Amino acid sequence: MVTIKVPTGEVYGKSVSDLQEVEFEDNKATGTLNYVTDYNKFEKGAEGNFLAIEVEEAKNGDTVSFELSDSQKKGTGTLNSKDYLLVCKIHDKSQTITLKNGETTKVLDLTGLTLSPKSE
Repeated sequence: MVTIKVPTGEVYGKSVSDLQEVEFEDNKATGTLNYVTDYNKFEKGAEGNFLAIEVEEAKNGDTVSFELSDSQKKGTGTLNSKDYLLVCKIHDKSQTITLKNGETTKVLDLTGLTLSPKSE
């Protein structure tokens, strides 16, 4: 299984509520990704729209691999009990996130997201 949910509290130094107002239903994400600046714990000087998810099976000890389609930076990796939070920089709603846990694959559809623009 691959169970995803919205994390609580902070992810890499930013409050989840500062990053997003998102819900997950089955394989679809809906809601808004806020434009954030100075996300230095993600990457020095990082800014843009970021999606944070928590993978329940990784939190419980499974090793779950991920792949972000059309990524501008690192697009693949693994999650485990020490690092079960996935934060991705999203630049286009047509991107997808593929999560694999053993034989189970889940492709997260991001077309329901609104990417807030940078405020002037």
